Amino acid sequence: MTQNYLGGYYVVKQKPIDFGSKTSKVIYSCSDCINDHILDHWAYSWTTDNNSRIEDIKSEYHLGDENVHSIRQWVDAAHYGKRIGWINLFYDLSVAKEYIQNFFSHLPDLKIMSVYFPGFEISRLLSEFRPTGENMGAIGLYENLVRRIPEAEKSNEFYIGYDIVGIEIDGGFHTSYCHDISDSLAEKFNLEINEYGLFQETADWEPLIRYMNAEENGFEPVPWFVCKTKLVNE
Repeated sequence: MTQNYLGGYYVVKQKPIDFGSKTSKVIYSCSDCINDHILDHWAYSWTTDNNSRIEDIKSEYHLGDENVHSIRQWVDAAHYGKRIGWINLFYDLSVAKEYIQNFFSHLPDLKIMSVYFPGFEISRLLSEFRPTGENMGAIGLYENLVRRIPEAEKSNEFYIGYDIVGIEIDGGFHTSYCHDISDSLAEKFNLEINEYGLFQETADWEPLIRYMNAEENGFEPVPWFVCKTKLVNE
């Protein structure tokens, strides 16, 4: 059995896909192209253009100026205290729950999801995202995966499928749904898509990963990986 390692936790506000063949479908992906993250650029005090959409954020999440100020204080402290990682990532479930309880308990239907990367992907991911400059910080996925925290069976987390993710330099990631190709991938590689919109496990991911990373196939020019996704059951 493949050993998986914890990438981290995301707090997601799901939204229906608004393009392609899956319009109106809700997918259980942690990709910030598909669903919104409650921890995002706007929540930091020091990020560029953090106020560019702040009025929309305040309206959508029912926040006032004092709430935004308090969130930014908490997020800055959590970031420098290595409790969260760039971008959108909580290193531990308790930190994700604390963030929700402190600032977003009034929002219904938030989802906490965790991602785990199989052992055969770890070396490549760490190599791709290892900081190369003195002033270059590590993305959260790198910082958590370098610890190699093995997946553990937890009564409050249950498996919902595998996502195919293309990770950007800032740690955010695309999914196969960004290219509207999940159905064609399932057919090409004999995979099953489940009720959460994710792929069921297969014995060999390598052909699919090679396909996604082949430049001639025209996907986002970032490294693509497979990751196991779980949903936290409160």
